[in-house]
Amino acid sequence: MQPYFIRSTIFNLCFYILTAVSCVVLLPTLFLPRNVFLGVVTGFCRSTAFLEKYILGLTYEIRGQEHLPSSGAYIIAAKHQSAYETLKLHLLFNDPAVVLKKELLKIPLWGKYLAKSDVIAIDRSSPKAAIKSIQDGAKHVASQNRPIVIFPQGTRVAPDISAQKKPYKIGIVRMQEATALPIIPMALNTGVFYPRHKWCKKPGRVIFEFMPPIMPSDNASDILKQIEMKVEKKARHLMEEGRNTIPPRPKLKTLLGAFILLLCIIYSVIWFGTAHSTKKAITAFLNDIAQNPSITNFQVTPPIITGFPGKMHLSLPAQTLKTTAHEDITIGFIHAQSWPMMGMPLDIQTGIISIAQARWTEPLIFDSLDAQIIFKNNILTIKHATLIATKTQGRVSGQIDFNAAPYPVINLDLGLENFAPFIIELTQRKIIKAKAAMFASVALTALEKDGVVRTTLTSDKHKIYLGPIKIAEMPPIKKQ
Repeated sequence: MQPYFIRSTIFNLCFYILTAVSCVVLLPTLFLPRNVFLGVVTGFCRSTAFLEKYILGLTYEIRGQEHLPSSGAYIIAAKHQSAYETLKLHLLFNDPAVVLKKELLKIPLWGKYLAKSDVIAIDRSSPKAAIKSIQDGAKHVASQNRPIVIFPQGTRVAPDISAQKKPYKIGIVRMQEATALPIIPMALNTGVFYPRHKWCKKPGRVIFEFMPPIMPSDNASDILKQIEMKVEKKARHLMEEGRNTIPPRPKLKTLLGAFILLLCIIYSVIWFGTAHSTKKAITAFLNDIAQNPSITNFQVTPPIITGFPGKMHLSLPAQTLKTTAHEDITIGFIHAQSWPMMGMPLDIQTGIISIAQARWTEPLIFDSLDAQIIFKNNILTIKHATLIATKTQGRVSGQIDFNAAPYPVINLDLGLENFAPFIIELTQRKIIKAKAAMFASVALTALEKDGVVRTTLTSDKHKIYLGPIKIAEMPPIKKQ
């Protein structure tokens, strides 16, 4: 494993999430006054610096601030080694205008924020067009008394790449010719800690150092040489100093602790994300029930989810539902629990279930429902389900496959133990007639073995069978 891989992974995940969320949530700032927008940008940069400090252990230091003009516009000729310095520009300067390639403005969302920042976008269709866009942009920014930041090498350059391999370009001199502004060289060592195109970052102290200004001169090549010499020499010194601030490679115990922390963070995100989506889905389901025209009275109460960091516990209070057919259904309570992972079993328990109809003398009472189910890949697996009514117990297990079209495939095993008291209760409450109860008792007795009635509930296309007997048909599917 590479040094600092775990803490770099934690930081990168936090940074990407922060950036993605900010790009979406902060969209309204594009339509707000620019001073409000700049405050938000600075807040984002400070948030990133916070993550770097407390996750990566990476801080920064500013030297040579006395060389910066106290007011007015000026040009910063900066070394460019990584994305780190671009995230610090709004902390180093007040409302800087960064020189960048025009294509960056086309990046979805991010390009909109760059445009709102009023950058200097270079048209690289030709050398002449590039120089003109630099000079025009510099004049515009100078009139606003804002600092201009340009990377004279034109791109990010790794610490081991010399100026001979990646020379400084004349554009910065042409910018000075158009504005007569002083050029302040800025050296840095960010590439030592925050290398480009690399996943792993290192702890330590980044240094930004400003050097005395270079004033306009008639000799353009001399100015460019001065910038290159000062920046490169100081950058080499800072990079050597920076390498000495990198702490020793963390011990195995530290790595293990960081890895456990990463797992805890990931688990927490999954747990609370699952809790949020579950609560939202159940509330939407309850709202659908309440809006059904056949329902006359149903109070929607969102579920309560607790249990972190252990199993997720979901609780719903007593639910009462009344229909236009004068049916009342009441469930004393509903409790469910499961680990918040895909494919984990869900345990469900309920309180007393009461079903009443106007023509019945008394409601039908079930003492409780206890079940364990798994829903995965659109298949409902019932590991076990037990419904108790007085001394009678009904058990169900099996699967319902919702992938089949147009009707689900049902394949359930049913067991009924001590059915006689339940048949008597149905008769006494006038839920079924005495004659029907007699035939049901005969049929169930024929299927009874060792005190348990065992049969199956299956489907064949739209037909539903209890054992070999067809008992129902699913409604026809309307073609769209």
